[in-house]
Amino acid sequence: MVENISRKVTLLLGLAALSLISLRALGFRMGLDLEGGTRLVYSIDFDKAAQEGTISQEELGNRGKLMTDLISIWRERIDPTGVRGATIRSEGANRVVIELPGSASSVGRSVATELAEEGTSDAAALILMGDQDLLDSFPEDGGLIEVDGENIRYGIRRNEILSDLTRGLDGTQRAAHATGSSVVLKASDPWRSRIESTGHMNFYIQATSSDLVDADPTLSTDIEVERAAVTAWIDDHPDVPITEYNRILAGRGGAASRLRYFPHRATAENLETPLADRLLAVIIEEDPTWRFEGADLRAVFQSVDSFGFPAVGFEMVAPKQSDFGDFTDEHKESVMAIVISGEIASAPVIEDKLPGRGIINGGTGGFTGKEVQDLIQVLRSGSLKIAPTFEQQETVGATLGQDYVRRGATSAVIGLIAVLLFTMFYYRRLGMIAAVSLLFNLVILMGAMSFIRATLTLPGVAGIILTVGMAVDANILIYERIREEQARGRKPMQSARDGFANAFSTIVDANVTTLITGLILMKVGTGPVRGFATTLSIGIITSMISALIMTKLLIHFQLEKKSIKSWSMMKLVGDTKIKFMAKRKLAALLSLVLCGVGLAGFIKTPDNQKLGIDFLGGTTMLVRVNEPMQSSELRDKFDADKNPLLGQATDFTRSVEISPILNSESEEGFTAFRLTSKAGDKESSNASLANIRTDVEGWLQDVLQGGPVEGLAVVDDNASGVLYFENQHPPSDVVEGLAKVGIEDATVTEDDDGNLSFSGKVAAGSTVEDLAERLQLDLAQFSDEAGNHFDLASPIGELNSVGAQVVSELRDQAVAAMLLSLFAAVMYIRMRFAEYSYGFAAVIALVHDVIIALGAVALAIYTGLVQVEINLAMIAAFLTIIGYSLNDTIVIFDRVRENLPRMKGSFSEVLDVSINQTLSRTLLTSLTTLITVSLLFAFNAGTGNVIEGFSFALIIGVISGTYSTIFIACPALHWFESRRMAKGDHEDHTEAKAPATAGASS
Repeated sequence: MVENISRKVTLLLGLAALSLISLRALGFRMGLDLEGGTRLVYSIDFDKAAQEGTISQEELGNRGKLMTDLISIWRERIDPTGVRGATIRSEGANRVVIELPGSASSVGRSVATELAEEGTSDAAALILMGDQDLLDSFPEDGGLIEVDGENIRYGIRRNEILSDLTRGLDGTQRAAHATGSSVVLKASDPWRSRIESTGHMNFYIQATSSDLVDADPTLSTDIEVERAAVTAWIDDHPDVPITEYNRILAGRGGAASRLRYFPHRATAENLETPLADRLLAVIIEEDPTWRFEGADLRAVFQSVDSFGFPAVGFEMVAPKQSDFGDFTDEHKESVMAIVISGEIASAPVIEDKLPGRGIINGGTGGFTGKEVQDLIQVLRSGSLKIAPTFEQQETVGATLGQDYVRRGATSAVIGLIAVLLFTMFYYRRLGMIAAVSLLFNLVILMGAMSFIRATLTLPGVAGIILTVGMAVDANILIYERIREEQARGRKPMQSARDGFANAFSTIVDANVTTLITGLILMKVGTGPVRGFATTLSIGIITSMISALIMTKLLIHFQLEKKSIKSWSMMKLVGDTKIKFMAKRKLAALLSLVLCGVGLAGFIKTPDNQKLGIDFLGGTTMLVRVNEPMQSSELRDKFDADKNPLLGQATDFTRSVEISPILNSESEEGFTAFRLTSKAGDKESSNASLANIRTDVEGWLQDVLQGGPVEGLAVVDDNASGVLYFENQHPPSDVVEGLAKVGIEDATVTEDDDGNLSFSGKVAAGSTVEDLAERLQLDLAQFSDEAGNHFDLASPIGELNSVGAQVVSELRDQAVAAMLLSLFAAVMYIRMRFAEYSYGFAAVIALVHDVIIALGAVALAIYTGLVQVEINLAMIAAFLTIIGYSLNDTIVIFDRVRENLPRMKGSFSEVLDVSINQTLSRTLLTSLTTLITVSLLFAFNAGTGNVIEGFSFALIIGVISGTYSTIFIACPALHWFESRRMAKGDHEDHTEAKAPATAGASS
């Protein structure tokens, strides 16, 4: 029954081994909703960019467009395939929040070494000591290290050299470090280099004195004089980037006209070289057609230089290729500096004319492979018009909370076990084979996702659910075909062979149609749509491998035992002869009513009720509580049934997402949480934010931390109170800080919670209001001996508006991807079924299912029985519904195509027979899928978390998809085909364009 058995066994064992190795070596990352991650905040200084000429005044007037473009570029750099689950939102008027899933800030094991050479307080790089294995423990793409108490972030590691340093983080002091100083890796930091790189790329020619004469003969014409001037400027401004010097006009102490300076990037060879000596003077071309930048590149790709080191290849767009050729031809034997993000990445000598293409090497020693990949991603995504300023980083826990994550995981495992047990019970021996095949499918699917470093989020879970459904369906299709062949009297070997042959066409059509949809969504879609499509596409491939190779191979091994007399299996549905088409008009009327009412109800439902924060934007804040607690305990405070202070549910309480701040963790729980909700009007005015603060203070008044200053009193010239700080400070340092704001001879004591009580002398006439202002505004300007500022902690801090994650561009791309994928599905079905009517009928059915699901969402919102809203997870649920509906419909249509050349009678009769023949498979597939999603819903019903709405939509979609396959898709096909036949295209249905060769035994 199976040929080339050894090759197939080797393939399957190889895939399983690679998957297990990948899972063990790379692990499996969870998304922000399931595990938490790192929250990075960046600010954008639009006004400074306009002053420097980086953006025009017109662009300055349209900051929203600039912010949208910035977020789009970052999304392409961070999550180009949509499988990482990163969240990017605007916050306030000029900030962007990037949330990266997984424990990106953690280190799997303790990594420590020593400095191999002394490092000064302003060193541009540090050299580590150790063998290659130890050095490789420090990530190439950046990390946070501690060197004798100073926290330092490095952006790049090249062998033993750490460069792109940011010194004195987290309030620590910059300092010189002696050889042998301890270096401890505190956190990996794989993303900030991609985020913070502007990605500007330019091609310049090294300047000569003759260039200065041509540029402006009234100024200096000696390149050495110019170099002396820039060296003196660097000595006077050691902490100012050279880009500032480039902006100074020539007549005001800057470089000569059209002269610019850029440094070579730090390498092992120039590590000790002063910045002034690493600078290269370049000239800005007077001819604008000879000015080349990153936007002029058509393609960027991985290459190698002449020494075999990794390099970046590039090719200019067609209109610029001729100009680039002339440019390089004119400057033969000159040095061409390729400047990326303000650093010279490569400076080759032009030896011959370059016809619009070339490579960027990393100089002596070349690039690392990781640097090449990052550089390619940055250049492909485009350049940032404004350099972002890093503000803060915090590590947050899962937005779902550990309790809900456990619920989801438990329900998923129980659902999988239930499906496996049901399959084994129903199909007996074949069911056990299906169980092994399904588990194999999951192993290689997870292994593939681990290999591509995918992050498991709810959209990914949706893709896996659909994958499991299609994998189970493929086995059911095979087994039901085996049942049919066995009922015709064929022996086990023949029935198995014919069963596979007859099911092959259906499995391929159903999976390929869905795969085409997934590939287009992956190519054209963005964000979670692309993430869902990536998971689904991988899953379809693994499902076909497991069903058509693994299952077939296992059945072959069973048959070789020669002990099988027949394939024993249960029969849920007998040989039915239901006249489904006779009820098509009633079904159409029912569907029209349901769709009309549901769509009207959804449209009528206010946006703030049906749309989530991903579409509306909302509010974020940091909340500090007086006693450690779990996320679930704080969540109860936003439940009207559990918190009498709440009164009634609001938009805020219904949609609030709670993430614990991990550095506030203790044995009992957490004392700081980040709250994000869709509350507040779209403008998020200061008034609305103030109202939200007041509401939250009222709801949480029994658990909120005090502060920032409590019990402040002034009696005569004595003042006292309690201070709440964000960080711990020695009481003796606080005494010195209080003296600087006018509180003399202070006494400071610390209570059990780490809060500091003080008493001291103040100037005569001081008031409580005056003292409170000095403490809250002036004290933070000073710091303790460790360099930590005296920042007071408010119980509710960092209150800001956040923008929608699904901005218009993202939404439009998602819609375009959906329409294009449906068009491709119709064209594939047209090719396989030889008529457009099959494709149009399938699309009508899936549109019906989506509308029914939208109506169910509106009903759930109206009744309040299920917490549901349209968010990114719900979009993934709708995509799953579409995939399920399409798969279900193709199965029946394939049987129609098979029956058309064989049967006599009307087209209605052919449809009825085909539906009845596949009814058992339709119900079984629906039942197994419903088991999984129903358990997911049962474990989360009433919790108000996103899984509740997600699983509710899937239940509705599975039920609607089963119904629409029979009562919408088939009647629609009947209508289209009847119209076509009525036009005289064919005399009867047997002449329809459905060749037998495309049927049962393709």
